[in-house]
Amino acid sequence: MYFFLLLVTFIFLFSSLLKHLKTKIVFKIKTMKNILLLFLISFPFFNYGQSNQILDFKPGYSLETIYRQATSNSSDYEVVYSGNEKFLENLKQNGIVNPTKIKNSFNLETLSKTGKTDKSGNFPITIEYLKSIDANGKTIIPNGTLLYGKTSSSTMPEMDSIVSKGMEESFKNIIFQTVKSTFSQLVMPQKKLKIGESFIQESPLTLPIAGINIEMQITTTYRLKSMNSKNAFFDITQTYTMKMSDSRFETNGAGIGKGDLIYDIPNHFITGNTLVMDFNLDLKSTDFTLQLKSKSDFKQTSEISKN
Repeated sequence: MYFFLLLVTFIFLFSSLLKHLKTKIVFKIKTMKNILLLFLISFPFFNYGQSNQILDFKPGYSLETIYRQATSNSSDYEVVYSGNEKFLENLKQNGIVNPTKIKNSFNLETLSKTGKTDKSGNFPITIEYLKSIDANGKTIIPNGTLLYGKTSSSTMPEMDSIVSKGMEESFKNIIFQTVKSTFSQLVMPQKKLKIGESFIQESPLTLPIAGINIEMQITTTYRLKSMNSKNAFFDITQTYTMKMSDSRFETNGAGIGKGDLIYDIPNHFITGNTLVMDFNLDLKSTDFTLQLKSKSDFKQTSEISKN
């Protein structure tokens, strides 16, 4: 899930460049950035159980439960431009410093609620966006935006609708379709672990956004370092790759991440989650080349109560 944070960083920079150069693009980069921010608080899907110091890893939400989550991120990134004389002159005329160094941050809060189970074993889930602001205090997703769907203790949520006052219908539809597509592609592993053991999860993901496919590969290693009757504590490491299927641009991105998470055993959910990510991206076109280096600090906490 953390990889979406890196995409936000890149898209923020790329959108700024294209805006200054007045490049004609068939999709809205700003819209893409907002969509990817939405993902960051939509993926707390780790579900565990404990028996005789063996942790039973079984992803899924619990029925009739409330999950209040807070997510924060701060990023530092640098971009170096190169290209023909016309391109470099355009940079100067538009006041773009080469290299460009930018700091960015955002804070997100959501409230997810699950209901009673039906005959098929599924139960309803709603995700409400309480707050989503960027470094300038600007709202990203309107407060009160709601996503509706269904899930079970062993499957990912399947979203079926979105309600948001004041959001453009086109943007609302892009958010809904992208979130729905992402949930449908994610498959959580089921593992039983002893202290000191680890497992690797491969997560290929394709996001169709406004006619552009963003292809990602996320490799995560989870190592159980300790646990007690309440919590399990993991070290996590990640590697990332990213490409965009647009014939106008050649892109190659790669990075690494390290962090930890705290898993609440009785409630089958993560209550603490941190990650430091380093990501490099090269983007080439016929007129210019962009080289991005970024570092991000991610933190997420969850409070759980019964509905």
